[in-house]
Amino acid sequence: MYNDLYKAWKSEKTSEKPQPLPSDFYQRVAGYLKGLEDDCASSDTRTVQGRLLVKEKEMARRLLEELREARLQKIVNAARIGSAISTADLTEEERTLVRNFNESLASFKEQEKKEPQGSQSEGPVELSVVRFLQDIPEIVGVDLKIYGPYKKEDVGSLPSQNAQALVKQGAAKEIEVRGISNRSVEK
Repeated sequence: MYNDLYKAWKSEKTSEKPQPLPSDFYQRVAGYLKGLEDDCASSDTRTVQGRLLVKEKEMARRLLEELREARLQKIVNAARIGSAISTADLTEEERTLVRNFNESLASFKEQEKKEPQGSQSEGPVELSVVRFLQDIPEIVGVDLKIYGPYKKEDVGSLPSQNAQALVKQGAAKEIEVRGISNRSVEK
């Protein structure tokens, strides 16, 4: 099994697309590694044979990890750019991954179509006027605009959610502005 694992690893490292693997490849490798684990547990690691078993187990694990990572990268990159991958060349686990990834990507793209970029459904942002009790660096408001920086005793208007957070932290005090209710600004 070590030779099969090595050949698969070498083939994967020299190609741009996932190379064909039997659908039960990972299960067979897992069984092989389990056997190595059992052999290592029952052998004396001070002997040459014991040390060789340990080294084989380490190398097999490393090859498997690099093989999986290389295949995963290729699958994700192909899905990201919309390139087709033959699922016949994939293991059962990878087929499931591709199916789930494609479903998630389709759902994400569908959601993106429903919500045009740059528009948010909240509508106008309510502003509050506050007096700053300490120096505040620039902050990004809930409306994604930059506010500040502010010095201690400055007065400024911020989205109400941001203002309330600063008030709760003791960094600002809300100022009631008479004659103006629900001051708001369009995004």
